[in-house]
Amino acid sequence: MLSTQAPALLIVLGTVLMAIVIFAPARGNLPTVSFAPPPAAVASGLPSVPQSERDDDVPTAFRVASWPSLIDPRAAACDTATRLALVDALGTLRGAWSRDVLERARADDPSADVRAAAACALGEARV
Repeated sequence: MLSTQAPALLIVLGTVLMAIVIFAPARGNLPTVSFAPPPAAVASGLPSVPQSERDDDVPTAFRVASWPSLIDPRAAACDTATRLALVDALGTLRGAWSRDVLERARADDPSADVRAAAACALGEARV
């Protein structure tokens, strides 16, 4: 008797579980991440780099690149490899916003490799 009812019970159990998965409300606490550039009104007025971050007497090893925070505030302390990947991605975009960010990267990044990559992405000769 159990051998004839087991498949029917499994079918009913599977149907109930699928109904729960399909019709259960979605959790709304997941963060939304956008990789789109900001609107043109925001992009035109890029914040300036504070003078303390541009001082030439600060050793390059201790300077922090501030330009990744223009893309995402959480990217302010990213490493050199990540900044190189960002420069590559911004060079692919070729928009006004990405050009402004690349110019900032070329001007104030502590890594010579990132500055050179930004110059190449802007279409300039390698520094």
